[in-house]
Amino acid sequence: MALAVLSPDVLKMWEPKGVGNDPPSLTPKNVTLCTEGRKDVLVIPVYTNTKVAEVKGLLEQRFGIDPSSVRFIYKQGCMFRENLDCEEVARFVTVRGMRKFARDKAVYPYPHVVIGAGHIGLKCGMTWVMEGTTNFVIIDRRDRVGGTSWLEQANVTSRLQTEAGVYHLEYHESNGWPADCRTNPWPSRDQLLERFHKVSEEFGILPHCRLNTNVSKLSVVGKEYKSQHYELTIESQGMTQTMQAASVALFPGNLTLPKKVVYPGEDSFDGDIVYGISNLFDYSKVNGQQVSIIGSGAFAVENIRSCVEFKAHKVFMICRRKTISLPRVVSWLANQSVNFISAALTLEAMAPMYDLINVDQWSYYSVIANQSRTSVQIRQKSRFGIGDVYFLGMYYGFVEHIVDDVKRLSHHRIHLNSGRQIENVPIMLKLLGFNGDFENDKLMKLKELYGWWAQKDHRRYIVAEPLGVDANNFAGTSFSPGAISWAETHVHLLNYPKDWDAVAESGAMPTHEADEENGRPAYVVEARHGAMTQLPLNSLIPALGERAAVSGAIKHQRMWQMHPMDDYLECCRREWDAWSKIIQELGYGGPEKPHPEYPYNKHNVGTYLEKEHEAYRQTEKRWSGA
Repeated sequence: MALAVLSPDVLKMWEPKGVGNDPPSLTPKNVTLCTEGRKDVLVIPVYTNTKVAEVKGLLEQRFGIDPSSVRFIYKQGCMFRENLDCEEVARFVTVRGMRKFARDKAVYPYPHVVIGAGHIGLKCGMTWVMEGTTNFVIIDRRDRVGGTSWLEQANVTSRLQTEAGVYHLEYHESNGWPADCRTNPWPSRDQLLERFHKVSEEFGILPHCRLNTNVSKLSVVGKEYKSQHYELTIESQGMTQTMQAASVALFPGNLTLPKKVVYPGEDSFDGDIVYGISNLFDYSKVNGQQVSIIGSGAFAVENIRSCVEFKAHKVFMICRRKTISLPRVVSWLANQSVNFISAALTLEAMAPMYDLINVDQWSYYSVIANQSRTSVQIRQKSRFGIGDVYFLGMYYGFVEHIVDDVKRLSHHRIHLNSGRQIENVPIMLKLLGFNGDFENDKLMKLKELYGWWAQKDHRRYIVAEPLGVDANNFAGTSFSPGAISWAETHVHLLNYPKDWDAVAESGAMPTHEADEENGRPAYVVEARHGAMTQLPLNSLIPALGERAAVSGAIKHQRMWQMHPMDDYLECCRREWDAWSKIIQELGYGGPEKPHPEYPYNKHNVGTYLEKEHEAYRQTEKRWSGA
């Protein structure tokens, strides 16, 4: 083993502030500082048969240099000579031809534009700030930050379904988190919006935001790809102007346009028929009434909670196919995992809740498994609805989940395709999911999405959270881990555009075109598209792969810091008991249906954790060849 001396000013490399400053794959164990009568130098142990060309290749990969411009000089006797590429690297070498051991960031004459001041857009701004870049603008049509999901689609009753530990804007290894997270894992819409504003203010993002502003047109300026930029037409306060942009990132969110279905007989229903979003409905009206919820996705589960808290008499949940609802503890289990939990363990951990309502979670259409259940995949078009209240409502009979479709309506009556009629239902809440907006494709001049990029242009970036569930392993159920990755990917490729060449030339990115017949714009993709984009990126761009190794550990650390098991279970039990009391006061329960204890405890959750850790240990053994 020899020591290759590669760089002065090493200490800065151990304090990366973002993707662009990530160090090479070196750790304090195999890197030392040598101060023998000269400036600090980076000392890397290499095998004695390592060629100079190999070390230069590493420098090219890490720092984007031209290896032919670099010379290795070492002392031989009383003379100095150059270490040739074909030779083994000398024990100590001085590197000439490099000014510093850090990559030069690209410089742009125009600002980077981010459209959308929601979670990803603000995270992108935070990434720029942490990188030391101020040449960016965040544009949003609304008068405050927060994004479409929370400002337009959520209503006053909405709360976070996943845990705050993996859904907060400060989600980064060097930042903080909400102070009340241990006692409030599921903050309300208003609390989240307040937090978005506060964090944006603290990080200095707000001065970069242009609110009440709409981008109506994008034009590509220049025919040479490497030097082109963009002209944006923007509208604000009745005025139209143009601005030049070096890059454009659009984060529109998928919760844009609710899927609309009109049933025959709606004009004779003589009740409330509304979409259960966007404050379109006064939930005080459900008090004492029977309510029908059309759909079984995340927003449908959210509306069950609202119906309980506003003391509806009964809820009929009607859908063509049942999608899996996730107990809160299973969401916590996935989000706290070191890497991921298998689909098999995910389903096993659902058992306490599904056993409570006498339903076999393995029987759902979305579960694909072999006979021994050793190979399991969950694939469904809707994301998991996360919430314990669904199971409690089903247990008491407060919720009836009906697999059928609406044929027509009459006065306070729902006629189903099966011939069944549900009477005395004056309220129908439609929650059928959302469509993307084709105007976003049009704005970005998007015909084909390459990974997350319009027309294979790394400066036109468009990301909306992928739809549905399609996996045999689950690393989490929340947004911040994806948001940090999407933001840092965009910033890295703008800082170091040379890295895009490998991505563009590889052809490894999945592609997606618009499907107008089914109302699917090109930017709206399935879960598999998202997974198949990020995996190749981490191998094609080493800095992103190394960054993923760092950010991957944040999830586990944050969850145990913010939601330790005992505290989290106590929060779940507290709400479970409160909902149970409300439902019993509505006339449910009695000797046949007594109050059920919360189905999860330290014992069964500890069992799931041990199974996760054992699977992790077995994986490590396979990787190590042991």
